[in-house]
Order: sequence, then C-alpha cells, then structure tokens
Amino acid sequence: MMFEKTGQIKRFKDGQVIFYENDPGKIMYVIESGKVKLTRTKMREGENIVTTLAVLEKGNFFGEMSLFDYRPRSATATAVGDVELRVVTRKDLESQIKENPELALYFLDKMSQRVRKIDDLIETLLVRERLAKNVYDKLDTLRYPEFI
Repeated sequence: MMFEKTGQIKRFKDGQVIFYENDPGKIMYVIESGKVKLTRTKMREGENIVTTLAVLEKGNFFGEMSLFDYRPRSATATAVGDVELRVVTRKDLESQIKENPELALYFLDKMSQRVRKIDDLIETLLVRERLAKNVYDKLDTLRYPEFI
C-alpha cells in the first residue's frame, strides 16, 4: 500500500462531502477503506447537471491534481459508505518520491489512465449529443411536414 507510513487518517461517514468542486486544495487522499465518488456539477439551461466521473475504491488516490498545479479542486469528492482516507501533503509526496522514484511513474500512469477515460467519456457524450440533435431534427420534420 502506498504512503502507509505517511500522513494521518481521516474518517468520513456515508454521504459526507470530503471536498467540493472549486475548493482550494493542498492535500491529496489515499483510500484506506470504503469508496469515494467524484462528481462535477455544471449549470445547463437553468438546471444543475451532476456527472459522476468515477467511484474509487481502496488503494486509489484522488485530489492529487491540486498538489501538482495548485489550482482549485476540479470535482466534488463524497464518501460512499464509511470511508477511511490517508491525508498526503505535497511534502509527503515529494519525500516518498525521493525514497522511491518509481512512485512518480506510478502517478503518471494512473493520471494518464484517467485522462484517457475522460477522453472516452467526452467522445461518448459528443456522439450522444449528435444523435439527440438528429432525433430532434427528425421530430421537427414530422411535426411540421409542410416545411419540408
């Protein structure tokens, strides 16, 4: 398990928000037990649309992006069931990478996998949007046949 001798353990109850999208972030988490759901919320046509990006399990990490780019959180993290998380600071991460340089490659690999998964999700959503537009266009021609 990574970071087993680093950081403190924090516990969260089912449904408890660990952090919100756009919160400042200075730490990442490693899941010791339980699951964490990552979501993004966007306003579209006056309605909040919540998209689940991932549900992570024991051994996975999240919140790492803010350690690298110092930007606000890109998603909301919520406990699914009771969760134990290991808190890892940038200093902890740097120390662990110095001890085990292959850890940097592990992070790059995991982050690349996530980017590819998001790319696939974007492509799926674009295809769905095109299909929906075609359906609406067809419905319009059925509704107003005199304009064809």
